[in-house]
Amino acid sequence: MSDRPPFDDLDDDALRRLAPTLGLHASEVFILAVRNVPDDLAPAELTRRSGVGSLLRWHASRMTVDQVAQLRRFVDDLPVRTRPRTRPFPSDGREPTAGTLLRRLLNNRNIDLDAPLLMLVGGGPYVSTSTYSMAFADRIPMRDEFVNAVARLTGIPLERLAPLVGLDVAPTPWPFDHAWPEDVVALGWAARRLDDDQLLAAENFARELRP
Repeated sequence: MSDRPPFDDLDDDALRRLAPTLGLHASEVFILAVRNVPDDLAPAELTRRSGVGSLLRWHASRMTVDQVAQLRRFVDDLPVRTRPRTRPFPSDGREPTAGTLLRRLLNNRNIDLDAPLLMLVGGGPYVSTSTYSMAFADRIPMRDEFVNAVARLTGIPLERLAPLVGLDVAPTPWPFDHAWPEDVVALGWAARRLDDDQLLAAENFARELRP
């Protein structure tokens, strides 16, 4: 992690101010600085196992552009429900390796590590989720394709993301004929604030859009 910027000398207010300079959301800066994300910046705390990743994988990634736009409007119109967190975020207890930071950036959107989603929206390779898990835990070598997939799924440009997690990564081409679904990525960020009931409502609305 020696190639990471020197976040250690910055207090929380400075990290917030740094976010626009880095072209990141403030919560992402806290993750990359290996700090707990302040509650006002953290994603909603969910109890359901399926979070935003389920909404993207099973619904948004299979929709037309117009359908994604309708789903985004539905999500944006849901009320803000501010509930105190019962545990800090992140609280996974993992060592702050590059793989851990990549996983936390996904979790910051209430997206679990999920190889099919990383392929559909991130253009990642056809591998199992356990393969990603082993790479992110330094049990097997990290592949450039994995980092590229996380960069696309989070919407953080690879040339910005890789140095911030201390990796030297070559760009890989988008593997599909259709364009990278930037609208689906943006939906993922918008949906991170939704609680369990709101996510379920969004999934039900998405089903209505795709009879």
